[in-house]
Amino acid sequence: MKSAFRILVFVPLALIILFFAMANRSPVHVSLDPFVTDSSGPAFDLPLYIVVLIAMALGVIAGGFSTWISHLPVRRAARVARTEAKKTRAEIEKLRHQALANLPQDKEAKN
Repeated sequence: MKSAFRILVFVPLALIILFFAMANRSPVHVSLDPFVTDSSGPAFDLPLYIVVLIAMALGVIAGGFSTWISHLPVRRAARVARTEAKKTRAEIEKLRHQALANLPQDKEAKN
């Protein structure tokens, strides 16, 4: 089921990206200095589709990083909860062994 869903999503997405790249091959002038209007600053020519795809990739990376940062407290709380659960399980096992050790071994020994 998952592989069929992946095919239904990623094949059309790949085709859209491919068609976009084929339709936007003309070069654009990309300048890295927003204050210089002439071409004296750092600048280069790239096809439009590369500029757009790089911008999209940077947006995905920035969004993933911000999500990762925002989930730090949740991951920290989960780590603390796992540690406490492990300690609790160890204590339960210890108490279980103590309780089993205190049980009478043989019912006929009481008679």
